[in-house]
Amino acid sequence: MIVLNEMGTRLKEARIAKGYSLEDLQDVTKIQKRYLAGIEEGNYSMMPGQFYVRAFIKQYADAVGLNADELLEQHKAEMPETTKEQVSKPMAAPVRSRRQAMSKSSSSRINEKMPMVIVALFIVVIVAVMWFFFNMLGENDPTDEVTENDDGVQYEAPSENTPPASEEEPAEEEAEEQPEEEEPAEPETEISVAGTDGQTTTYQWTGPAERELLIEVTGPSWVGATDENGENLIEAATMQAGQSETLDLSEVSLVRLRLGAAPNVDLTLNGEPIEYEQDLTTQNIVIEFTDAE
Repeated sequence: MIVLNEMGTRLKEARIAKGYSLEDLQDVTKIQKRYLAGIEEGNYSMMPGQFYVRAFIKQYADAVGLNADELLEQHKAEMPETTKEQVSKPMAAPVRSRRQAMSKSSSSRINEKMPMVIVALFIVVIVAVMWFFFNMLGENDPTDEVTENDDGVQYEAPSENTPPASEEEPAEEEAEEQPEEEEPAEPETEISVAGTDGQTTTYQWTGPAERELLIEVTGPSWVGATDENGENLIEAATMQAGQSETLDLSEVSLVRLRLGAAPNVDLTLNGEPIEYEQDLTTQNIVIEFTDAE
């Protein structure tokens, strides 16, 4: 059933004011274009189910900057009734990560070896104490003999362990000072625009081999990222305001970003902000990497 409603008109006007086409809004919300058109026309019967009507309208409103809860409250008379039965997905039991398992195993091994370590330390302490007292007794042992010469003057006879006076102890060689190695200078970073082609802007990056790309979102935007082989670095999805994502690009030679509502997305590579060359709502950003020597 098609119902001409004011809510659909308000959503359509907000979309046009944002400069979005239905295709753009489809990229941002991941809702099929025909369902978005149905919301604007009030044709709720084409939806996959009545439960999805409110959910699709809320995503539509958030994407065009309207307050979804306030909009639904003002036009609740236009909404179809939904069934009360809703199936909720059971929450998956938490899976203990490999790192936690390894940490627990490592802790268990340490606890097993701790008594042996304590016994070894105790033995070392006993040996050190005995060695100390042995040296003290050796220093206080009067082994030197006192004799008299022909003139009646007493003197100490040298012990067997006393080296002859004529023998000189070799001087210790001074260790040669090794010059400190200078740390290599950090490679310089340079980024430049290689060119544009339609919705695509290509950048050339020269800098360190270790690279991190920070993606910060200030408003609803559709974001996806792939490498030079087309493998997903970020599964394409809608990110909301305040969300962020960090990509380690040290092992890739190229990254391709697909952005919907690009003005809502800030890109920073190794602390350097990337300025958009084109003022487009939907655009592609390609960054090619070259390691600095």
